[in-house]
Amino acid sequence: MAWELVKREDSFQGSDRPFVSISDDHFSFNSMFVRIAEVGPEQRVIIYVDAENYKIGFEFSIDFPLDKKDHSLALSQASSETKGKKRKSLNSSASSIVKRFPWVKNVTKLPIKDRRFEPKKEGNRWVIQLCPAFENRKTRESGDIPSDAKGIYRYIRESGEIVYIGRGEIKKRLSAPERIDWDFEIIEYSIIEDPDKQLEWEDYWISRYQEQNNGKLPIYNKISGTSRASQDQLSTQ
Repeated sequence: MAWELVKREDSFQGSDRPFVSISDDHFSFNSMFVRIAEVGPEQRVIIYVDAENYKIGFEFSIDFPLDKKDHSLALSQASSETKGKKRKSLNSSASSIVKRFPWVKNVTKLPIKDRRFEPKKEGNRWVIQLCPAFENRKTRESGDIPSDAKGIYRYIRESGEIVYIGRGEIKKRLSAPERIDWDFEIIEYSIIEDPDKQLEWEDYWISRYQEQNNGKLPIYNKISGTSRASQDQLSTQ
């Protein structure tokens, strides 16, 4: 009998880099970020979203002006210990953001490594770039995908198997003659207008798929060829 270690997807090692992680009910600001941003539990946070670019911004203050104060959230302190080092992080509620924005909610369903984001300072805000996570879901036969929708998409069988990851004009590519006989029932997609960003996120998700499937590609990516970055990656393996 061969025993196999069951690895936890909900745990991770401490990091010496600043990051913000997100779950279905809270944002967590790690100890390195707390130190760099000089944030403490006596402060509060206001959250901003840029849905078009999949970004979330955080503004911290002890005393917000009246027009912002009612929208601020409390920060709570959390402590942990990693390799003998005590780490103090801060949490704030994320439940209202997750419920309101499907593109945020889908990120909370990902493995924890894909829910940790390095913040960057932009003016008075610390900003994290979320990954577009296929928050729109349609059946292949529904026909109600907007004709002008562009972005990244994936085709999925009823079994849950991802058979293709692509980018571009979503509805047009779905009806391409060479895809008529492809075997799948579901299409999931994220709207992204910028072609360079489409390529970036397509490569991101193809790479994630390969990581989880011993370097293999989805079946129709293998038949049709991969995106540029993924081809480069495969050529070095």
